[in-house]
Amino acid sequence: MASSSRLETPVFMPVGTQATVKAMTPGELQEIGSAPGLQRHGMPWATALRIPELWRLAAVGACYVYALGFFQAWLQTYLVKGRGFTELALVLTSLTYVVGATANVVGGLAGDWMVRRYGLRNGRRWLGVAGLSVAALSLTAAMFASSGNLALVFLSCAYGGILFQQPTLCAVCLDVGRKHAGAVFGFMNTAGNAASALSTVVFGYLVGYSGNYNTPFIPMVALLSLGAFLWLHVDPTLELFPEELAVVPA
Repeated sequence: MASSSRLETPVFMPVGTQATVKAMTPGELQEIGSAPGLQRHGMPWATALRIPELWRLAAVGACYVYALGFFQAWLQTYLVKGRGFTELALVLTSLTYVVGATANVVGGLAGDWMVRRYGLRNGRRWLGVAGLSVAALSLTAAMFASSGNLALVFLSCAYGGILFQQPTLCAVCLDVGRKHAGAVFGFMNTAGNAASALSTVVFGYLVGYSGNYNTPFIPMVALLSLGAFLWLHVDPTLELFPEELAVVPA
């Protein structure tokens, strides 16, 4: 292509650095947001905080990360004090994390396939509903399991269900956030971390109050069920901040 059809323009780089792109077409620069005349703005929080979809994503994140906090802080204590595991037997908890890691990878691949097969809206929603529904049912089964080993199997399934839907929720942040995807994801992740911190404290208080290590599972199941319900109303086709691309002359 003739050099006259190329555009040489500064590209915004990390603070303190700049570079000049010589081999990019105007269309390419427009797509990545570096075209001349394309204004750059930070996250419009005043507008964002009035958008229900943003709060819905944060609520889904809080619902599943509340339960995730148990696996990060209380799983081993629960198995030893609530299910009679010996410290040596805790090596079996590696099963839980293997299942979770595998489910996380499979969930990402399945999410791509679901979108191709059923479209963006249904593909994202159904996978999210499936993951949190499996987690809620498995956690309920763990409460009533007749043995510690069986409880661990159900807990592993619950952990897998949670992590199965996690990549899809992250993808929805990209779908609806676009240029502000980092801020949208950060908002959702902040809600999740706050819920996780609350979960680790509430678990201990509920055990101390009830004397039963299964009692803290009740709010976990309730929140996972709520998260599955909220997934039914997530719309990844709804762009929170519609982008207006500048018209770049050839």
